[in-house]
Amino acid sequence: MIVVLGAFDGFHRGHALLLDRARELSERHGTSPSDEEWAVVTFSPHPDSVVRGGVFSLFSEEERDLLVRFFNIPHIEKIPFDEALSRTTAEGFLALLESLLPVTGVIVGEDFRFGHDREGDAAYLRNAAGRKGWLFEKVDSFVLDGAKVGSSEIKKHVISGDIQRARTLLGYPFFFRGRVVSGDGRGRTLGFPTANIEYPEKKILPQGGVYAASVLIGDEWRPGALNIGYNPTFLPSLEKPRFETYVLDLDESLYGRTMTVFLESLLRPEIKFESTDALLHQMQLDVLRVRECFREMHARHGDVYYLLSKAFS
Repeated sequence: MIVVLGAFDGFHRGHALLLDRARELSERHGTSPSDEEWAVVTFSPHPDSVVRGGVFSLFSEEERDLLVRFFNIPHIEKIPFDEALSRTTAEGFLALLESLLPVTGVIVGEDFRFGHDREGDAAYLRNAAGRKGWLFEKVDSFVLDGAKVGSSEIKKHVISGDIQRARTLLGYPFFFRGRVVSGDGRGRTLGFPTANIEYPEKKILPQGGVYAASVLIGDEWRPGALNIGYNPTFLPSLEKPRFETYVLDLDESLYGRTMTVFLESLLRPEIKFESTDALLHQMQLDVLRVRECFREMHARHGDVYYLLSKAFS
């Protein structure tokens, strides 16, 4: 079995090169249909959260599992990462890998490190693969506009609100998935009922503000106006931001349901309005921009949304 090794804080366009290479090698060297299977081997939780602590991820475990389906990965092996594993030698890790899967080949990115004190790298793996009779490939990093595509760079764009650049590097819109929980009900009284969605713990927070969004409910896409923030017009004392989405043209309760919200574009920062009328006027303008953005993005990237709906519903 060909295995792709990596920490994989979600999957992006650089990772897609590794996955494509695994498909090619497994098809070329497989002698039977079962031999053509390949796998991703990763860790749970992310090693940085154990070694460094206080690290926020691009995607939750549930979200990462959905991306596995989106990228059509046939098998994923999640190795529990703890202090003991962090002290395991590179050779000890390879022995663990062999105990889990019938490895015939290994693919890694050029920056992959493993083993205690990061002693294992691509050169180490190449030598080990030669001894064990494995296929081995190191895939160079994906470079776009002169910059290497990686999770750290994508996080910076999400945090700063540059959602469109994050999308370019990911290959799909940044998203979050959560259950609709009770809110204040104020949006309904204003004519814009919002779904207050639980945001995953230890997931990076996008810059606060109002976003145009694509909302996936079941297998149906809907335009949405997402507000990330503290509702300063009405609730100046909130301790953490809320993620409230007004789903356009939907007249039903979403309470208790699970929704996936894909961020399309940052429309404006969250501000405190002097009156309810001023807020309502701005919300009406926001809705017009949300509709326009939704139509444009789904017309331009219809194939991506089709694959997302199949994988996520």
